[in-house]
Amino acid sequence: MLTMLAASLALLGADDHGGSVDALLEHALQVQSGAGTYTVMLNEDGTYSSDVGISGTWEVQDDELCTSRASGETNCQPIQEGLSLGDSWEGENTAGETVTFTIVPRG
Repeated sequence: MLTMLAASLALLGADDHGGSVDALLEHALQVQSGAGTYTVMLNEDGTYSSDVGISGTWEVQDDELCTSRASGETNCQPIQEGLSLGDSWEGENTAGETVTFTIVPRG
């Protein structure tokens, strides 16, 4: 589940980790696990939403992208350097399951 990723307007002026934050704001993030696939949209105001009703806030803490769901679950993942449209990588959700993240066009 998403609770991976995760800035306020102040973040936009900070180091964006090799353009990765910009890529995550410009595009959407597809999250795929054994439970299914959904798409997450990160917003410049530090909020996020998904096409399956998951929402919350996100921020960059050191070298990690952290999310907090509206339900209270939180998770942080290392920010990959130089992400762009089409890039994929693996991470772990709050349940400890492996998930695949892919940057996709924002619909």
